[in-house]
Amino acid sequence: MDVDGVKLAEPLQQVLYTSQSGVLLLVTPIDENMYRRLSIIQVYLTNQLEHYCALNPKSYRAVRDEGFASRGVLDGALLKRWNELSSLRKAEVCAKVGVDEWVIRSDLEFVGGGGLGYL
Repeated sequence: MDVDGVKLAEPLQQVLYTSQSGVLLLVTPIDENMYRRLSIIQVYLTNQLEHYCALNPKSYRAVRDEGFASRGVLDGALLKRWNELSSLRKAEVCAKVGVDEWVIRSDLEFVGGGGLGYL
């Protein structure tokens, strides 16, 4: 958006989804670079952290469409578990992604929902 020659940031658009079972979801669109970084982190966390109730998180998040929209959706609840990693493992992931830890923290803050983060 451009007002009097000053470029303003686009407002964050989010979708709040509710289901009949009482589930609340918050969908936040992100850019390609952030998606790639967080996707690598999600795969790492899926492989390294303990799984609740012996559930298979890979099967749970598998995308069944082979067409245009075959990319997976990032799970914010899993990404929040980033803080469970030791500083050594965080450094390992940052090296794999190729960014500093503060970039990942800012991505996680952005995906956290901002004002709707309490959901």
